[in-house]
Amino acid sequence: RDAGIPYKVPETSDMSGRIDAVLTVIYLIFNEGYASTHGEPLVRADLCAEAIRLARLIRLLMAPYPPEEATGLL
Repeated sequence: RDAGIPYKVPETSDMSGRIDAVLTVIYLIFNEGYASTHGEPLVRADLCAEAIRLARLIRLLMAPYPPEEATGLL
């Protein structure tokens, strides 16, 4: 908002250029949950569960041809 960059939902044609970044973030969320770098619990089940939920959501939203990488995250 402060940068003045407008929010807009990407067009379907723009999705392929963005999905790699989205999948990378999901991977990093799971990694942080599996081996937490901050706090007492080593494993953060909440982050692991959220990463799994997001990967499943990507597969659902991009059906019938979800990216193979999304399946690999599961």
